[in-house]
Amino acid sequence: MDFQKTLIALAISAVGALGAPYSKAQNLPANTAANQATETISVIGARTPTPQKLIAGSISTIDSAQINASGALNITDLLRTVPSMNISQSGPLGALTEVRFRGSESNHVLVLVDGVEINDLGQGGLVDLSHIMLSNVQTIEVLKGEQSALWGSAAIAGVISITTKTAGFSDTDTQKASLSARYGNKQTGQIQGSIKGNMDKLRYGLSLSHLDTEGQNIARSGDEKDGYQNTTGYGSLGYAMSQQNRIESQFRWVDYTSDFDSTDFETGLIADADNYSKGEQISLALNWYFTPEKSIWSQSLSYQFSQQENDNFSNGAFTGSTQGQKQRIVYNHNFALSSGQINAGVESVSEDFEQRGPISFGDPNQNQSNTSLSFIADGTHAFNHTLSVSGSIRFDNNEEFDDASSFRLGLVYQPLENVKTFASVAKAIKNPTFTERFGFFPGTFSGNPDLIPEASRSVEIGIEAELGDMDYTLSWYQSSLEDEILGFVLDLDTGVFTAMNAANDSTREGLELSISQSHDKLKWSFSYGYLDANEENNTPSQQSELRRARHTGSAWLSYDIATNQSIYLQADYTGSRLDQFFPPFPQESQIVSLDNYWLVSANYRYSFSQHLQIGVRLSNAFDADFEDVVGFVGQSRRINAELVYHW
Repeated sequence: MDFQKTLIALAISAVGALGAPYSKAQNLPANTAANQATETISVIGARTPTPQKLIAGSISTIDSAQINASGALNITDLLRTVPSMNISQSGPLGALTEVRFRGSESNHVLVLVDGVEINDLGQGGLVDLSHIMLSNVQTIEVLKGEQSALWGSAAIAGVISITTKTAGFSDTDTQKASLSARYGNKQTGQIQGSIKGNMDKLRYGLSLSHLDTEGQNIARSGDEKDGYQNTTGYGSLGYAMSQQNRIESQFRWVDYTSDFDSTDFETGLIADADNYSKGEQISLALNWYFTPEKSIWSQSLSYQFSQQENDNFSNGAFTGSTQGQKQRIVYNHNFALSSGQINAGVESVSEDFEQRGPISFGDPNQNQSNTSLSFIADGTHAFNHTLSVSGSIRFDNNEEFDDASSFRLGLVYQPLENVKTFASVAKAIKNPTFTERFGFFPGTFSGNPDLIPEASRSVEIGIEAELGDMDYTLSWYQSSLEDEILGFVLDLDTGVFTAMNAANDSTREGLELSISQSHDKLKWSFSYGYLDANEENNTPSQQSELRRARHTGSAWLSYDIATNQSIYLQADYTGSRLDQFFPPFPQESQIVSLDNYWLVSANYRYSFSQHLQIGVRLSNAFDADFEDVVGFVGQSRRINAELVYHW
């Protein structure tokens, strides 16, 4: 499209991209910063930072204090504390790790790192969370519910927004540097260094970490260990040309190698094998913000780039690869009004998908692409101090898929200053994946050009209350997934498997409860999620959705034993759930039950001074035996000691 080319040229010439707006008040548009300096700000509840009290939805925030206190290594260790979160990890550290919100599919969750989408087109649009380490993460914000109107196709069930330390620091920060080293059992070692600061109008940040572990055996039998290596780098650079003009950029690079096993065709279970995958992830944002002085209007121009490459090997031989590349440009206008704000913008997305593999029974090699042009608008309006409304709408014009629209409407009522009630209705969409549209392997799985986007419709009602130093949140939701795309459906006309839209809907209903307290030296939180998720699979018989537990829960506490000592405890519960087991051909697949389990972790920190700290973390302290995916043994007990030096 000519308009898309124009937008790209504008973005490059302006060196601009929207990226993730910081939650710091000083990074808001000049005309709103003074009024919102003491507000709790959400960076994903609207297209520009918005007071959380105006958002008609469920938001969970994992802040830097909890991240530091936990001593957690990977993001999934802390995502388990979020209500209605189902995590499926195919083995120990480094194994494929998927997340599902409120009974959704794993590719229905959008993940942003410093504002850039990192969903992998080569893996059907999901994000493998195993590659996101916490060594440079400052905050994690989770917004649940249908959010496509704000954030596009991948946000059909919600958004995870990750802000890194190198990107999420203020203009007033002086130069800071740190170096940390961690070592533990399973020959697990990690080293990380970072530096950030500012010079006059320039801000900068840089972080680099490397992790190496020999891992453990993933299969139920055998003794071959499946190791993992991960190198991650982050960078940020910002320059304030004036009080009205600033440019910013963020960069992320991940290089990893992960061992995995293969299927034993005599048992249908996982068996030891000399298999491994090598991957590289790159994401980049270039940001320009223009906030005229004494004006209600501001604008931002955005260029974002992300690429994920996966290469697989068996016994040293190449077996296949995928590469997904996405370029996004957003041009947004914000109008800060006395009673709220309005955002209006246009978004252009270019997606490229590449698949490579050996030619045997057919040629799997293919290059595909899709472009889309979207018009986006959202806003909030406060009628008075107690009642406000919010809304967002999007229209997507796709080159390869059907055009689609999505929306979200919300109402917030605050009968008391410390009590918020909200209700919302929404519709979100998810485009078919490249594999579903164009196929995977000739003669085995063919693409379906007649697929239409999945659509989810939902309603949510909730209440949040702050009573003294206690916070309470309770929400109820109900959603229906229409035109769900089913993979590996046998096409009776061709005798080849393909993808098809389901004739029946999948339904999800649930409750979420969270209680937290911050009192003097003690902080604690409890969360519980109830889920009833069912699908009909094009038949009248109803079945619970796979890998979704009906009951999940978590509790954690952080306690300062003394001024230089603290302890963190966390216990996570995952209830029983169903999974699908594929025995050797010609036997039919079976639905099996996975047992419920508890994971308990603890971390102790001791500070010798403001510069030097040590910590000891114990994960899966009671060495629980569990499986998130049938046949894949979960992470066993792990202990790590950490040494951190700041200057």
